[in-house]
Amino acid sequence: MRVVVLNQNQELPQPHRVVCNGRKTKQTKTPLYASLSLAFASFGDAFLYPFLPVNSISVGVPVVWIGILLSVNRFVRIISNSWMVHLFSKYGLRFITIIAVLLAITSTAGYAFANTIFLWLIFRIAWGVSFSAMRISTLGYALQHSRQGFSLGLTRGVQESGPMIALLLAPVLLTNLSTSTIFLLLATISLPAVYFAWALPTFEDKTPSVSGKTFLQFPSVLNMITFATAFLIDGIIIVVLGILFLHHKESITVVSATTMAALYLGYRRVCLVLFSPAGGWMADKVGISTMFNASLAFVIAGLVMLSFGWIEAGAIIIFTFYSIHAAITPGNASYQQSHPLSAVSANVTWRDIGAAVGTLAGGVLITSDHLTTILIIAIFSLGLLLLIHLGTVQKSLKLLLWK
Repeated sequence: MRVVVLNQNQELPQPHRVVCNGRKTKQTKTPLYASLSLAFASFGDAFLYPFLPVNSISVGVPVVWIGILLSVNRFVRIISNSWMVHLFSKYGLRFITIIAVLLAITSTAGYAFANTIFLWLIFRIAWGVSFSAMRISTLGYALQHSRQGFSLGLTRGVQESGPMIALLLAPVLLTNLSTSTIFLLLATISLPAVYFAWALPTFEDKTPSVSGKTFLQFPSVLNMITFATAFLIDGIIIVVLGILFLHHKESITVVSATTMAALYLGYRRVCLVLFSPAGGWMADKVGISTMFNASLAFVIAGLVMLSFGWIEAGAIIIFTFYSIHAAITPGNASYQQSHPLSAVSANVTWRDIGAAVGTLAGGVLITSDHLTTILIIAIFSLGLLLLIHLGTVQKSLKLLLWK
């Protein structure tokens, strides 16, 4: 095996690929099956977001608990992501994926019978643990593919199609069925997830053993970038997009601003499904590292446009290139790591933290007069992180010190 040693200023070989167990495969159906199991298993969770805020009283959930129930799964994943690395090492990807799928479907069916806050919390925590396992498993199988960029993009697009289908079904289900019937139906149509998880290969699906602590450590520059992008896009922008329309568009009504925000958030879902595979395919051509840096630069440009009032163009650029950037980031995070899946686990954990904290911050900033200023500061910080990642800042400091 040839080992490549890089100095600080040397560019990564392009393209680079990583495997979790030393074996590369050309079978696209393996990561495809893993992502399909996650897509089907996510119907219940996706449906809950439009359902619970409007129907909380009818299912016995006080209004103050809505935000907690919808976000608790994210905070659970911050802890459970590190557990999964040990479980995959001991029991293998396939076995844990099957257990996670069964747990996810059980949580969906459980929503039909939840009549106390305690039960709701139990089922939401169960979903958080199961999602953590299925997501890392999907990434683990994708990292074993010979065309890693395409595989990462394809799996991201497929798994996002599940929530999209659930959101499209939501209006029909809400107007024709009772609450308990809806969740039991969603659990039933999630059952193909079991088939796809069962069909995953059993050969060499155990990951290398992990020594020492795998709980969250101080983030690398790449994980700082992951946190910052999730904080800004998965958190703040998602929450305040309608408010930005109100701030920068004259004579726009609240209804119109809400409608516009919904349309662009819908476009975000389309980007995740369609552009993630396309971006992954391009990453295999030009290199994952190159695609990572280029897509992030476009995201930053879109954020700058958004903060200065070019909402439509900024949102399109952000959601288009962030779908590519987020899909291929795990490949970049796992490169030349002794335990790639552990590196991926840390990376997705920082994404979860960023999204959770960003969502809370977005709720606070809705009524703030300093929204634009705070956005600009955050965007500047993200740009600085990109320069550090590229080595530009280090090179400049060395030049100044040399002089």
